[in-house]
Amino acid sequence: MLKHGFEMHRVFLSAPGDLEKERETCRSAISEVNDAEAMPSQILLVTVGLPSDDQIVGFRSAVSENVRQCAYYVQVFEDDWGPKNLFRKMFYLAIECRDDATLPMQDVVVFLKAAPRETDPEIVAFRKELEEQPGVRVFHFDQLENLKTQLQQVSSGWVLQIVGQALPPAK
Repeated sequence: MLKHGFEMHRVFLSAPGDLEKERETCRSAISEVNDAEAMPSQILLVTVGLPSDDQIVGFRSAVSENVRQCAYYVQVFEDDWGPKNLFRKMFYLAIECRDDATLPMQDVVVFLKAAPRETDPEIVAFRKELEEQPGVRVFHFDQLENLKTQLQQVSSGWVLQIVGQALPPAK
């Protein structure tokens, strides 16, 4: 096995299939933070997630295990929980993992795409449930560039936190 010397921290990136552009924007944002801030400190934020919604249905156990192994969880939503509400189950699993000190999960963040004309009561309730989740930071965006900037700030904060933990204690 090739030794690379990087301290790797997994980031589970979750977004239903109709948000593919947003998912790619998130990967790009984290990649740029890796290049500019994480890698010079021998840290690497590694994104993992599902390339398609079908995999959440067919491989629930493997997906759940992946979530449990991650240090950070990024959820992008607009109007629903995805097929069979399974993204909801993953989201709440991430919160449970964050609250379990024996697991690596440190932070769960949500990025909600703007839906200014939405009136469907189920969708409005879905969005409200996310916004009222205790201990979860919720960011709103209307353009991909806003999403990218917000996630760069969030992931930059993660890197600063990791670097701070790696520093030797002051004498």
